Amino acid sequence: MTTQVVRPAGAGHETLWVLLAAAGVLALAALVVGVRSQAPAAAALAAHQVDARTQLNAAEQGVHADLLVAADEIAALRDEDQAMPTLDRLRELGLPPFAPGPEARARGAHEWRSSPQGQDLAFVGRSAEPQVAASLLLRVPATAVAAADGHAHHHAVEIWIQREGPVVWPEGIDGPALMRQGWRQVVTRYDAGVTRKDIAH
Repeated sequence: MTTQVVRPAGAGHETLWVLLAAAGVLALAALVVGVRSQAPAAAALAAHQVDARTQLNAAEQGVHADLLVAADEIAALRDEDQAMPTLDRLRELGLPPFAPGPEARARGAHEWRSSPQGQDLAFVGRSAEPQVAASLLLRVPATAVAAADGHAHHHAVEIWIQREGPVVWPEGIDGPALMRQGWRQVVTRYDAGVTRKDIAH
């Protein structure tokens, strides 16, 4: 009588093929990711612009942030009263950076004035300590700006800074006039890792 021993099929070959297939998938995925990934590029600044995140010092960034918050409050007061709020009203409300106080003094002790021109109104802060923070300007439209969907929005405000030349009040608040006088528009640039939009203030 002949005895034949039949050994069970081993799983070694199957495991090897599964591991090779998994390694191939991972290598292909890494290659695709490497080819498709690009360094996020920030949009180039115009000659009359500065980046709020990288080109303002800490004191200027603080005033800039206050102005962004103030712009919404000013627009709300404008829409509620059907008129631009005065600086006295903003000070009465304790609205930074217009309200005096230790924080305002630590950020350049700006002297604020309002300057109307056409349909716009600018709140100009002339720095008493330019070495701490430069002069800044907030320009707000006199009326709400309508968005494409028909709703009013308040994104047309602009913030400008003046570092070059003497510390003086601007003669005009439109863009070309400000540029001629050495003012530069403050913009907030976000790279692709944050958002795809650049916002000008």
